[in-house]
Amino acid sequence: MSSLKLHQQRAQFSYSARVLVAFPVVCVCAIVAGCAAPQKTFTVERPVRHTVSTPHFVIQSDFQIPDDAPLVRELDQLRQQITETLALPGQRDPVVVYLFSDEESYRRYMHATWPNLPPRRAYFVGTSRELSIYSFHSARVREDLRHEFTHGLLHSSLNSVPLWLDEGLAEYFEVGGENVGTPHTSHVQYLQSARAEGWNPSLYHLEQLSDFRKMTQRDYAEAWGWVHFMLHNADSTRGTLIDYVAELESKSVAAALMPRLEKADPAYYNGMISHVTNMAQGIALASHRP
Repeated sequence: MSSLKLHQQRAQFSYSARVLVAFPVVCVCAIVAGCAAPQKTFTVERPVRHTVSTPHFVIQSDFQIPDDAPLVRELDQLRQQITETLALPGQRDPVVVYLFSDEESYRRYMHATWPNLPPRRAYFVGTSRELSIYSFHSARVREDLRHEFTHGLLHSSLNSVPLWLDEGLAEYFEVGGENVGTPHTSHVQYLQSARAEGWNPSLYHLEQLSDFRKMTQRDYAEAWGWVHFMLHNADSTRGTLIDYVAELESKSVAAALMPRLEKADPAYYNGMISHVTNMAQGIALASHRP
């Protein structure tokens, strides 16, 4: 589902969130090997009883998580993938993950701390003091943490990140797997359906967005589509995106990307449409294989 972002400056609060829906609480052993099933805490405090520390991120939880748990290894692998794919500079700050054992405890804390925020499965909250992720164990905790951790890593390495790119990259990296760039099936299908209804992509429109409340599901899907297109279409488009990201390390206000993309690939508009269409055809063929 979609994620949300409120402000872009690191000196201000920034939020990114995954839509919260009802999920049954699952045994943590199904996700974090070697631990006992967590107990509900129903707290309004952050989970800080247990800590897993790495050089790049910290996980605070109200239940035990082994240092070599799959969740820890996956976040570290994701950090390497993001850093290598985007040629990110070194982190200025670690990302802190606050992981509740159950949904109710998480919701109580979030409501007590930020009562005006809508209910979501996970939040990235960035301030000048800390880059934090809040979530709880659920059937989709890994997907949620991959998405929010992407936000955290971007904001720990860059001075500014445009809203559309922040979300597009988070949607790109939330897809798990050893290989970076696996198509986001639901986004591909959504864009194909929208295209059949007469929708046309517009990077210009995305670059005008600065308020997460104005982003639609189509905007998130399209932001992912542009990121995937630029990273996988050609060396020229990939280089354009990576050079643009490099500039964000020092810039407090990001310039528009569209003119640079047009210069690198004058046929970028039709290229993006063809890129998504080809992915849709590949997904369709794969679904019919025995």
